[in-house]
Amino acid sequence: MDTDREFEHMMMSVRNSSGSITQMVYAANMLQIKLVQFVARLAYKGYLSVKSRDDLAAFAKLSEGKYTIYSVPVSTEHVNDLKQLEALKLELQNVSEKSEKKRIQNDISILKERIDADSPVEQLNEKGLKQCCVLPKVDGESGTIQIAVMNKDDQIFKSWFASHIRVQMSGGKKEITDLKNFTEGNYTIFNLPFEGKELEDACRDFNALKMNYSILPDLKVGNDNSQIAVANADRNKFEIWIKMYREDMLKQEKQPGNIYEMDNESYMDTAAVNEDEYINNASLEYQKVNSEFEEHEVPGPKVNVMQKDDSEEFARLKKDGNYEMVTINRETLVDNMAFSSVSKKMREKGYFVSRIPGTYGENEKHLILPAENVFVADEGRTYVGFIPKNKPSMVAENGNVKTASYENIHKQYENVTRNMAYAKNLRPKAPNVNNATVHQKLLFKQLHLWYNERCWKKYDNEYLYRSEN
Repeated sequence: MDTDREFEHMMMSVRNSSGSITQMVYAANMLQIKLVQFVARLAYKGYLSVKSRDDLAAFAKLSEGKYTIYSVPVSTEHVNDLKQLEALKLELQNVSEKSEKKRIQNDISILKERIDADSPVEQLNEKGLKQCCVLPKVDGESGTIQIAVMNKDDQIFKSWFASHIRVQMSGGKKEITDLKNFTEGNYTIFNLPFEGKELEDACRDFNALKMNYSILPDLKVGNDNSQIAVANADRNKFEIWIKMYREDMLKQEKQPGNIYEMDNESYMDTAAVNEDEYINNASLEYQKVNSEFEEHEVPGPKVNVMQKDDSEEFARLKKDGNYEMVTINRETLVDNMAFSSVSKKMREKGYFVSRIPGTYGENEKHLILPAENVFVADEGRTYVGFIPKNKPSMVAENGNVKTASYENIHKQYENVTRNMAYAKNLRPKAPNVNNATVHQKLLFKQLHLWYNERCWKKYDNEYLYRSEN
């Protein structure tokens, strides 16, 4: 079958020198394989060049799957040049006449010279980043390209990216450079849970309040989020506006989105794109091609491969201000949860599913997270999950998968933390029973059992005192 040959070719491209698929690529990086497979399918059907396919496969092997994809804003001309270059590569591989090949190769050389003059890759090379991969332009949108960067080179990339963004700034009331100079660097970046017309309306409010601010470039268009830099001197004005915004949303019976502070690195992390997002954002014609292959696939069991809390990805997410870290007790919230058919289905698809604290019985709800955002800790007794602040998460409720805002999910875990601290402060110190009578010892034991039973009922059976008892 064509699909079998296509898949085998793709797998051969990620084999190591001994002929076996590296454990790193095969086991821990299924998303990377999915990406390579997607590009290989487009190349097989003639939508992308074999060169683009091979370049990505080589980078996946070289990086051992340890890379991050970033959306980088560039000029429309640069995007168009890259598309034209891909078309010429396709044309070159389909001609056999020498004179025609020579003509196309000459056109490629001229075009590459123009691309290199304004290429982020060339600029990164000058900064010392020698290995990266520009992914094929498949989303059809002008203004951004996707670059895969090895994790070991992340800081080099971020240093270049910060200066690149400043060049791309269109600004709000002030250009970011003007704001930086005006405030002597005393400004704060906030994430706004909207974009487009809602952002335009908000800017009119900011102007009316005479705020000093700058709208930062949207590094992930279409995710319903924007970023704003506000002069610290005008922070009170901005907080007044936040209160007005939330009140207005509640009056309209709408859930207000999460507005939160972020640092420069967290802002740049909004440009990160995972493999599923890259594929799902592709133009319909490319998605159709991919679907045709998937129809002939025999689905196998999805393996959840979770990393430990000492991994590079854990450290990255912990620093990323766009995520909130929550701890998930394995015994109470995973092993002893009441699985619904929907929850089972989501787990089979490779998601991590756990009971949300404070929900049980008929009202039990399950949090559904991508497995790559959950990590094993405490020798397997605890999981650490990262929930996004800038978008809703999936929740299984009453046999359906719904979305829930960050605020609604986080408060459930926050309540458990608050209860733990509250109960710890209330807990009486145990008297010294070494010198007590037998009767007193029995009384202490009864009181101890009663107290524990009370706490278990009150705090949702979360084993809050297991470590203390």
